[in-house]
Amino acid sequence: MSRCVRIGIGMTAVLTGVLLTSGQVRAQAGAFGWSPDDARLTNADSTMLWQTMDAMNKMPSPVQGETRKWNNPASGNSGTVTIARLYESNGMPCHALHYTISFASQPVPQNYDFNWCRQSNGEWRIAG
Repeated sequence: MSRCVRIGIGMTAVLTGVLLTSGQVRAQAGAFGWSPDDARLTNADSTMLWQTMDAMNKMPSPVQGETRKWNNPASGNSGTVTIARLYESNGMPCHALHYTISFASQPVPQNYDFNWCRQSNGEWRIAG
């Protein structure tokens, strides 16, 4: 059986496996019909999401609007990763990735946006 990973206020929790929770966020999210305490990604979901994001970061010639999907029939969870914007910051190539995650247990897909920049060593990191 797969261990579940909670998803909190952002993709950083999913991508790094760190649990982020906030009473204020839980209260606000409840108004939209879902709760971060109920939304879960399995280890397999997290791996699929990570591989999809990693493939987007490693594209040699990224194209704005390019979308890749992942789907886990075992958990019922799925999602997409889209290159929302290409730009440069401090001489580094960067792109904004838009994530949509559909949880089997939630009626409304959740959206997350993170900016990624390629460091001088070639690694992609979330831009601060």
